[in-house]
Amino acid sequence: MKILKQYILGLVLTAGVLTLVSCKKEFLEIDPKGSIITSKTQDYELALNGTYISSAFTASIYMGDEVGVQNAYFSGATLRMQRLFKYEDRIYQSDEIPTEIDNTEGYVRRLYLYNKIINEIMDSEGGTLQQKNAIMAEAKAGRAICNFMFLSDFSKPYNEKTATTDLGIPSLTQADVTQNSFTRLSQKENYDFIIQDLTEAIPHLGPLVHRRKISKLAAQFYLARIFMTMHRFKDAENQINNAFSELSSANIGLRLYDYNEVLSATGQNNWLPFSPFGYSKKPLAANYTETIYDIQASSFQLGSHNTFVLSPKTALLYGSGDKRIDLFDPMNLFEEEILAKGMRRPIGFFVMIGPSLPDLYLMSAECKARDGNLGGAIEDLEKLRVNRLSEDAAKVPANIAADQQALVRFILDERIREFAFTGLRWLDMRRLSQDPIYSDHVNYVHEFFDADGNVVKKTEPFKKERFALKFGERMLRESQGLQENP
Repeated sequence: MKILKQYILGLVLTAGVLTLVSCKKEFLEIDPKGSIITSKTQDYELALNGTYISSAFTASIYMGDEVGVQNAYFSGATLRMQRLFKYEDRIYQSDEIPTEIDNTEGYVRRLYLYNKIINEIMDSEGGTLQQKNAIMAEAKAGRAICNFMFLSDFSKPYNEKTATTDLGIPSLTQADVTQNSFTRLSQKENYDFIIQDLTEAIPHLGPLVHRRKISKLAAQFYLARIFMTMHRFKDAENQINNAFSELSSANIGLRLYDYNEVLSATGQNNWLPFSPFGYSKKPLAANYTETIYDIQASSFQLGSHNTFVLSPKTALLYGSGDKRIDLFDPMNLFEEEILAKGMRRPIGFFVMIGPSLPDLYLMSAECKARDGNLGGAIEDLEKLRVNRLSEDAAKVPANIAADQQALVRFILDERIREFAFTGLRWLDMRRLSQDPIYSDHVNYVHEFFDADGNVVKKTEPFKKERFALKFGERMLRESQGLQENP
């Protein structure tokens, strides 16, 4: 069987329950087992409720310009991580399948489930039309999210002038075991389809009831993110406003955490004690009140636990009194010496990369600032910052508040401070690379530091082609019609 087909068809519905295919030793011997033998509406709903999207060591985590490495520990990272950090042409060996494709809970496997539901739900038994429309909507929104994640890994940044000819990803709309051709569409076709899925889904989606169930709020958030990726900031702002209006409909708690409280020994309901693996009382993902839709990426690997750090330049962005720096460890794991020049080590086993309240506020602030509404942008920005810094320090400096471009840059820096080591900076770098004003807000050089925080070497000059991962020889060899990235 062909590679993409096998991984797209890696999940099947049997008796209405999501199950995984069994895998033999050889990848080419994988066979999808089982079929949909149930036909009731509630079974499709159960399948949706039992699934989620996640990512294994997301590539973007290691490519953001906020990240540096300690040279002495670099060899402990996997070869994939090393190559991603160095922006190398080859990430995978000739016999490897990209992690992005074969991740069990990843976007390619989830596309199969969503397509299966979309194509069959309206003919299912027992449900009302309203129920079927709601299930269809959730599946369409899920498909849109997966396609956007797929595009973000394997296509170049969106540019309206070249989107009709730039290669996107294959059109995957059928759960068809006979499909063996995977011709890539244009980026414009892909983005139009994603927008169509989300637009059609939103009217039929319900309020937020669970952080791993796609809600109207989550879909509105993603549509705004898509528009920002396409530099359609006014359209993004409209969706963001819709999302803010939808917040009050949530059936579970949504609020920002005040880091002045939860990261303080004297604060009520604090997350202490702090350990080398994180804050012991930090809420679980299902209860994390800043999360709108829970998509996680595994981030901890023992061999690279001291490899990747906030660079000294990034650490300086936080400034005095910024509690977000305390989410990173100032010491290496199993060591007691403070890292030099402000470097910090990421902690925890997972990072949250899905829609969140902080991101909603920062997207809103950026769109308003770009549109000239500086007062509105500052209001959004300070609603977040007052929960991250002291009240006085949370104020946007007057010289920045009065200057549109300076304010946009400040917001972009705020996104680094808020989302370091989540991979979201890489998404920002991709879209900013096409920005006529703010493309210089991106640094395409990664640095290696010694124990004293001195730069001992830098990566080779960045090639714009490296915005898109390569599929690799095995994917091309075993997937008919799939075209490689340069």
